[in-house]
Amino acid sequence: MKFLLFLACAMIISLGLYAQAKPTTKTAPKPVAKKAAAPAKKTGTTSKTKAKKSSSNAKKLNTSGDMEFEELICYEDGPCTFTIIRKDTLVYEVSAAGKQYDLYVIPNKFDGVSLADFNWKIPSENKSGHVVINSTGINNARKYMFNLPGGELKLTDASSFWMSNLNFKEIAKGETTMSIDDGVLESFKSPPADAVSTDINYKGRPLSIEGFALQNKPEGEAGRKEIWVMNVSNNLLLIKLDNNSWSMKLKEVRMNTR
Repeated sequence: MKFLLFLACAMIISLGLYAQAKPTTKTAPKPVAKKAAAPAKKTGTTSKTKAKKSSSNAKKLNTSGDMEFEELICYEDGPCTFTIIRKDTLVYEVSAAGKQYDLYVIPNKFDGVSLADFNWKIPSENKSGHVVINSTGINNARKYMFNLPGGELKLTDASSFWMSNLNFKEIAKGETTMSIDDGVLESFKSPPADAVSTDINYKGRPLSIEGFALQNKPEGEAGRKEIWVMNVSNNLLLIKLDNNSWSMKLKEVRMNTR
């Protein structure tokens, strides 16, 4: 009996040693082919705190010396910004008092830090005028005039159609104050989603331009006003304004043919 127990124990120990000595083979994992990532599309920033940069596919315009700046900047599959060219016509569609009409703004001279000189006219109403905004207005204005009188107007403490550099710097931080026409000074803030774009006819072809929005009240509240400004620091052009009782929107840029 003791012999049988000894034999059984010996067999168990032998089997254990054999299992430890048996080499274990591992199958090497097959290499998995990685899918090449699609090249990232370059888009324009809509952050007011970042400087606009020209993309590699920005198109140079032949302007024969009439251009204040030199590029129409368009991003791949994204919106664009444009610069001011002397004697081009910016066409705004205005809705007021139950009617619609076109307002033409024709820049004569423009510098984003020292001067905005333009003619304007409303063909359907036979109204026209000439406006000069000096460096104080361009840089420091909080008041904006859109109900323009006929004839000559020089603005020293106000602006029109271009946001001042002061308001731009402040809204980049989230909030600024301004007044429209003869209204009171109001606080305007960036909405949660302040990146905007709108489609215009740019010299005979469709173009989506980018901007940023600011508002005095959240959407849905009474008395809300909303402003869209093109997102390029050297041309802070108004592209849309909803002033509660009336509105205007840039719809076209016409090439100077004179």
